[in-house]
Amino acid sequence: MLASQIIEPGTLVATNDRVSVSVRMPWYRSLPLSSLTGIALSIDGVDVPRESITWKTTDGGSYLLDELAPRHDKWWFVLDSARIEGDLPDLPHGTEYEVHVHIGLHIPYLPVGEGFITIEEQDKKTMEMQMAL
Repeated sequence: MLASQIIEPGTLVATNDRVSVSVRMPWYRSLPLSSLTGIALSIDGVDVPRESITWKTTDGGSYLLDELAPRHDKWWFVLDSARIEGDLPDLPHGTEYEVHVHIGLHIPYLPVGEGFITIEEQDKKTMEMQMAL
């Protein structure tokens, strides 16, 4: 998948004091959640606090970023979208915002030296923020 297709258009949603966006995998094969590294989200250049970010799967799972490393038993499938959710930062009032997502992935079946290949991908999109009740 192209890095420019990580963020799904039109999926920026604010609910009370939280913000979320749907993302697609920047790799061609499904990977365990333990492969996820370096997840970051920012809105209009304002970082969503890392400690508030949760990774939500299509099967209803919800994990803090520090809970992903041992999740060899849960997978992110290529056809599934995941949601990155975190505390809504203070933003200027407006209708459109620039969303930036960074995703790092360890590729566990591609060894290199003492470790595995790690890819770092990012995407930026400008979109309207939907307000959910």
